[in-house]
Amino acid sequence: MRRTRRGFLGLILSAPVAVAGAACLGASGRETVVTVNGGSPAPAETIAVATDAKTGAPNVVQFTPTPPPSQLDPEDLHGFVLPIDGACLPSQDTLMPNSARDYRNGVSEGVDFYFGDSCVVIERGTPVIAAYDGVVLRADHQFQELLLEQFAALEAQIEKDGAADDETMDKYRGRQVWIDHGNGVITRYCHLNSISAEIAPGLRVSQGQMLGGIGESGTPESVTAPGTQLHLHWEVRVDDGFLGEGQDPDSVRSLYQRLQEPAEA
Repeated sequence: MRRTRRGFLGLILSAPVAVAGAACLGASGRETVVTVNGGSPAPAETIAVATDAKTGAPNVVQFTPTPPPSQLDPEDLHGFVLPIDGACLPSQDTLMPNSARDYRNGVSEGVDFYFGDSCVVIERGTPVIAAYDGVVLRADHQFQELLLEQFAALEAQIEKDGAADDETMDKYRGRQVWIDHGNGVITRYCHLNSISAEIAPGLRVSQGQMLGGIGESGTPESVTAPGTQLHLHWEVRVDDGFLGEGQDPDSVRSLYQRLQEPAEA
């Protein structure tokens, strides 16, 4: 999320847009669809709608992703890989957590991987991988791209409130996958162009498993200048905050370098 400007959209929409995620699973001759409210933080409960193979009638069941057993120490995170194979941390502090985001009167809560400062080619569809073993919490398969009028409404709301609230922030992150690694540690993979078909809430994933492809969903430029904001915004969440929250740039960089150190045997 590198944008720093505000006020470039002139249209105002009175009604907010609802963003929802969904994924399809197959099991024993029936189709199961798991839906997740895209605006909810780390949903504790989702709804599964199973279609009976004989009657075609929907059967609604409760579904709760369970955090995996974890040895992670939230005070000393390591053993992770970066979410793009071969990538490095960006050299610019403006692409690291805590850097200012004036367009929404806030700060970045994650790392932004752009072409030219990530040690790898970043383009539409570049594979995004799981940074650590875990359980999928959210997968926005049915994400709907926002329209220019809807971005204008978000901007107007920020202007009114003085800052972006959680719902607005969630919309700016676009199509997402969230993974729960246990012990209060969650990673978020944002602005995705696509999500792998098998990735759905409740699925256990392994470090390095492909989650989807890089895009620019959730950015105003996806409408006004397509192709100019292709990047991955990646967040490491720890309890109610993000890794490095409130710390100076050197300390933040040290935390993310430590994050990549191998797990002790």
